[in-house]
Amino acid sequence: MKKELFWTIVTLILSILTMYICFDRSSLSVPDFIEAIRNANVLWLIPAVVCMLLFIWFEGKSLILITRSLGYPVKHRKGFLYASADIYFSSITPSATGGQPASAYFMYIDGLPAEVVTAALILNLTMYTLAIITLGLLSVIFFPSIFFQFPLSCKVMILIGIFSMVLLTLCFIILLKKKTVLLKAGSVIFYLLRKFHFKHLAEKLETRFTKGMEKYNLCVKELSGAKGLYSKTFLLNLMQRASQILVPVFVYFALHGNYSNGLMIFIIQCYVVVGSNFIPIPGAVGISEFIMFFGYSMLMTDDMAVGLAVASRGISFYICSIVTLFIVILGYIFIRFIQHRRKSEVEP
Repeated sequence: MKKELFWTIVTLILSILTMYICFDRSSLSVPDFIEAIRNANVLWLIPAVVCMLLFIWFEGKSLILITRSLGYPVKHRKGFLYASADIYFSSITPSATGGQPASAYFMYIDGLPAEVVTAALILNLTMYTLAIITLGLLSVIFFPSIFFQFPLSCKVMILIGIFSMVLLTLCFIILLKKKTVLLKAGSVIFYLLRKFHFKHLAEKLETRFTKGMEKYNLCVKELSGAKGLYSKTFLLNLMQRASQILVPVFVYFALHGNYSNGLMIFIIQCYVVVGSNFIPIPGAVGISEFIMFFGYSMLMTDDMAVGLAVASRGISFYICSIVTLFIVILGYIFIRFIQHRRKSEVEP
């Protein structure tokens, strides 16, 4: 809890600094920004908020689909909780995959075995990364001119993002397909434990690891045999990313932007996601706004670019973080309540 509180504070400080820099580098003042939001077309802000919620829902749907394929009929509302835990803790930790342990916690509390949780999260994260790569590569292939209009610093981050995600995807595929890699990694750990005279601990962990690997391997085989599972989870993750990327498009329309630029805003945001997703900063705070500003400046004035970047991130990141935190707190309270009630029923 202390660790998560620390990163929450760090994220908050970075967010404040980012907002200050955004407004400081342009002539757009905070009162002007507030006035622009007041004059925005609310009818376009509604789909922006809906897309933010769909970003959470699609991930939950994917996790539920995977766990049900493994024979665990988890309720749909639980998927929203698993996804919220993943998204919130990913947003406040310096890693795009920092939310998986939190999601795994709620899945494990619901009675899902560790090997099922591991297989489900690895598969979903693989498809999540593939979805980002797909959108990024399609943007580079069909809209290379936009990429070349970015400044050198943004181009470097986008290329590093693509390379990192391809590398990470290969690692996930190896974990799903090559059992020997995990076995070798386990062997190294157990060897080191014995080397440092933790023989009893090494033997105990090795026994548990061997049994767990057998079950994990069975889960992976079941996932591979599930008809259409990989394509369905990929499609769900693709829609998840697309729903988040659509938020700036609808916000742009709400701020009375030119409808003909909608596709360009979407493509620019694809580059933003690719370039910021694996930057080791909580929620890529500062980096996302930086790439967004330069991207949007291709189509509009600097003041409008700043306003669009701040308003878009306000919905897709900050409001989303608040919503997911609220769901995680409610889920945790509900679980603790159920556990306490069951304990009271068992006690005489």
